[in-house]
This record gives sequence, C-alpha cells and structure tokens, in this order.
Amino acid sequence: MKPCRFVLARRVLIGLGLACLPLLAAAARIEELPLPPEGGTAGVSNIAADGTVVGTLWPVGQVLRWRPGQAPENLGGDTFTLENVIPLISADGATIVASHYFWTQGSDVPEAAPAIWSGTAWQRIGGLVLGDATPFGLADDGSALAGAAYPAEPPPPGGFVALQPWTWTEAGGQVPLDLPAGHAGGQAWAVSPGALHAAGFVFEATGGARYGTRWDGTTAQLILDAGGSRVGQAIACNSDCSVIVGAGIDGASGSPQAWRWTAATGVTYLGTVAGALPDAKYYAFDTNQDGTLIVGSYYTIDPLFGPSNRGFVWQADGGIEDVVDFLADRGIDYGSGFGDLVVNAMTRDGAKLLLNGMDGDFQRRRAVVHLDGEAIFADGFEP
Repeated sequence: MKPCRFVLARRVLIGLGLACLPLLAAAARIEELPLPPEGGTAGVSNIAADGTVVGTLWPVGQVLRWRPGQAPENLGGDTFTLENVIPLISADGATIVASHYFWTQGSDVPEAAPAIWSGTAWQRIGGLVLGDATPFGLADDGSALAGAAYPAEPPPPGGFVALQPWTWTEAGGQVPLDLPAGHAGGQAWAVSPGALHAAGFVFEATGGARYGTRWDGTTAQLILDAGGSRVGQAIACNSDCSVIVGAGIDGASGSPQAWRWTAATGVTYLGTVAGALPDAKYYAFDTNQDGTLIVGSYYTIDPLFGPSNRGFVWQADGGIEDVVDFLADRGIDYGSGFGDLVVNAMTRDGAKLLLNGMDGDFQRRRAVVHLDGEAIFADGFEP
C-alpha cells in the first residue's frame, strides 16, 4: 500500500547563465494546489498529462479536481479512499474513477463499487460479478480498470475471506484474475488498455508478504528477480504494462528495495538513498513510459516527527536520490522542513511530478513539480 501523508515548495531560485552562453530556462518550478473555499483539508492522488490533478477533500470524503490554472472543483461523491491511490484519472483527463458507497433501498449496509464521473454525477459501473469492490488502477486511455473485491457470496462463518483481483472493461465487465498455485488472494493495481495486461500482488493463505504479480489476460505470473526470488507488490505500470514498478518486501523474505521490471531486462532494483535507514522499505509509485524515470517514497525516522515517509526520484542515468535533493539540484528549496513527503504520481512523459506532503506546522500541502523546461536553453537549443 502506498503510505498516506504529505509536500510543497517555499521558493524557486532561478540562476543566471554565463554571459557567453544563452540563459538556461527554468529547469523546474512548483505549482501549489490550493484548498477549495469550503475549507477542510485535502490530499492528491493522480495527475493527467495536462496537469489536471484529482484528490480527496477531508473530512467529508469528496472528490476534488484541480484543472491547470483554475480553482479546485468539488465533484462530490460518497467516496472512501486509499489516499495517494484513489481517485484515478486517465492520461487525457476525460475519465475519473473513484471508490464509492451505493445504498440499496431496504438495506442498512452500503455496497462498495467503483463509480465513474459522468460530468455531472457519479455512476456505478456495470457488469460487476463479485462482491464489494475497490478500483486501484485505470488504463491510460480510460478503457480498463483493475482492483480487488470480496467474493460474491460470503464464506461460511469463520471461513477465510480472500480478496480477488479483477479487471474491468465496458464490453467485458468485471473479470476475476487467476491466482498462482499456493496463493489465496490478491489485488490488481495497474492495467493496460483493454485489460490485456495487469499488475499487482498476491499473498499466501497464511497471509504475510505481498508478492509482485503480472497478468497476461487472466493468467498470473509471479515477478521474480535474476536469482529467482519474489519481489514485493507491483504498484504501477506504463501505458501497455511493458514496464512495471513496485515495492520492496518486509523482513527476510526478499529485498526492501523498490524495483522495475521489463520483459527485456527483467527486475532491476533501484538502490537506496544516501543516509537512509539500512532496512528502509521503498515504494515505487509510478514510472514514465520507458522506465527511465521512477518516483516513490521510503520509510525513515524523523528526529522531530518520528516515523515518516520521504519521497525519492530514480533516474536510469543517475540512480536514486531523495526528492528534496532532486529539487535542490534544480534550484528549488522545498520539503526539508516537512514532516512527511510522498511523490505519488507523474505524467507518462515525466514532465510533471505530483507531491503530497505535511509541513512543519502539520498542515497538509499539495503541489505539482513541472520539469517541462529541463535541459532546454532559452533560445530553443539543447545543451
């Protein structure tokens, strides 16, 4: 699961270029996302290609949308959420999906099901065949969902209740996914258009660790490193799930490092941040299209705030570093005084990173880091 707390910029420094060279355009800038007029507090979860962001307004549990340059919109809804994960938004911003409670007349227990924003209201998706369901992943083109659900029929009293991974398309409805032999349940967190491929995790009947899994159609395959060891839960994939990223494993059953998988190279561990706890667990939350830029968070003990999450950025040509250092390298002094920080999403071109944080005054903060101008000179020539 993604950890649940938050981050933002205080100032942007733009250095002057040398007189004999064209000025270097700002490599990065921070856009703070404000709260709606009705107040409350809010977290953000996902970002579309144009910079549109979705998140949740607390304590009412309603969906917010921030369009670029506009005030946040309250889309309403009776949502429940894993913050940093839900709500979901497609790459073009046209499809927004949230977890939702639906009430049936005569019942005092609501049903949990995914809902799609129609533009004016939340509509329950059709074709569900399992029980209470939560969506965790949305295809870039909005055509498919992935998630987990309880069985359609409850087990006998005292029986083991395992979550069932599934994918969904409008044409095919909800399709349960297979489990590898010896595994009792799981969740799907990422999906490609048409639900051709998906990724997530499974667990054994005894519980314990979450093991990264990918599905081709409904067929499950555990994700193994070069030594044949299982990796932690898969969290995200690129547009066609040819690149999958995920988290480390707690304890001695595997590596605590975040990882990337591709069909061509297999599993690559992303390494550790300088100065981090030696047994810190890392979560890779998102990837650009070719897997050369990956964002996420890792666990640490802050001397002031105690257990905390810190964001990281991994680059194929530069390795892993704390997001505070990554921003400082680009002239932005941001996040060093925050109690918590997550880099929980990015656009597929890697030009925008989404930050969720809690500042030193215990106030929630939200921001988009724009990397659009990185390494481009003001006269249009690349260095």
